[in-house]
Amino acid sequence: MNLSHQLAELLAGIERADAQARGHDGANGDRDHHAEAAQRADEAAEAGRKAARTLIEGAFPGISWSMIERASL
Repeated sequence: MNLSHQLAELLAGIERADAQARGHDGANGDRDHHAEAAQRADEAAEAGRKAARTLIEGAFPGISWSMIERASL
């Protein structure tokens, strides 16, 4: 699997997890269940972000994530 495909899959997973978290944050019903599900989705999204950062930094040796963030501002 090439780098762009891996990154696309990671970004899609982050988007799905963020959408799940938002859905649970605004859901009616069992508040504890939705809070726990939102937390799990947030954790999955953050794990995806970390994996994406690692993938990008590995593809561009000498370039850190903070350098990329500053350049994007």
